[in-house]
Amino acid sequence: MGEATGAEPQARAPVASEWPGLLDWLDDGLRRGRRGRLAAEYPTLLSTPSPERHRVVAAAGVPLAHAMLHEARLGTPRGGLRVGLIGAVYTDPRARGRGLASRCVESCAVELARRGVPLALLWSDRHDFYRRLGFERAGVETQLAIDAACCERAGADRRVEVGPASPGDFAALERLHAEKPVRAERAAGDLARLAATPECRLRVARRHGGAVGYAALGRGDDFQGVIHEWAGEPGAVLACLRALCAEAGALELLEGPGAPELARRLRAAGAAPRTGCFALARPLDARSLWRATGAGASGLALEAEPDGLRLHGRRGRVRIAPAELLALCFGPGVPLRVSAALDARQRTALREHGPFPLYLWGFDSI
Repeated sequence: MGEATGAEPQARAPVASEWPGLLDWLDDGLRRGRRGRLAAEYPTLLSTPSPERHRVVAAAGVPLAHAMLHEARLGTPRGGLRVGLIGAVYTDPRARGRGLASRCVESCAVELARRGVPLALLWSDRHDFYRRLGFERAGVETQLAIDAACCERAGADRRVEVGPASPGDFAALERLHAEKPVRAERAAGDLARLAATPECRLRVARRHGGAVGYAALGRGDDFQGVIHEWAGEPGAVLACLRALCAEAGALELLEGPGAPELARRLRAAGAAPRTGCFALARPLDARSLWRATGAGASGLALEAEPDGLRLHGRRGRVRIAPAELLALCFGPGVPLRVSAALDARQRTALREHGPFPLYLWGFDSI
């Protein structure tokens, strides 16, 4: 299919005729042969042919490695941020060790950069592997261990009726999602399609027939035992969490940013927190990322120089690595080497400005 003979094939977008076989191959490799599973789990990305979202390495028309890309826009109180998501990275076991998946990931990153997206994200426990491709840990995510009793103590609203979502609920649920301080922009109808994914339980809290809160547990093979999306009034959300725990037992809740009241009530009721990095990230355009996250509001200037990135502080210039850039933009703190170049006013400005709230809810990740 266009690959040069005698040389390692390169990553490219699949052609239309390869599409059905590619999805079957991915289902075999990533979903233990359950045909149609990935399309069911990612209905907004895989339900219709979209070769432009994919990069493959193939030989004689047979796929050997794959990665998928998707662009999302985050809405936050600090403004919007375009992010590129990379997922479904897979190599045929018989072709591993040749760097084929790395080529697919790199091709995805190049395409996102071509589109002007300043940041790429992916989720993996293989940090050492992806660090070679320029990905570092970024942002903060907290999970809370909850059960039904904890949700009751936290003040689950007993005046609401909780049950599965009905078709008439989704317009209200989309409004609740849009009111979250940090969220990915979605098209109308996307939430209903995402909530229909296998092994997803969506519970809605209604008052006088109108939806005032919701919570989603599970999404296909991902987020098993994890409530990965919720929105609405704290008491109504707690009622949904209590109902899900009553059905499934003790669970974990992705705390998410911008909801201090819900988190405060759950922690006070005994929910134990567990904190880690949010994602693996790679800056694709450092200066655009610096501007989009507002990090320059501290008075620090970022310059791309031939030997790398440099920050210009009031006490000097310092070369920074991508991991340090990500820490400055998204937290959790200012690297010590960078701090040495700042005066007291700039340190205070960085603390007050705070990290950009990098976050995607579970339905939006790939």
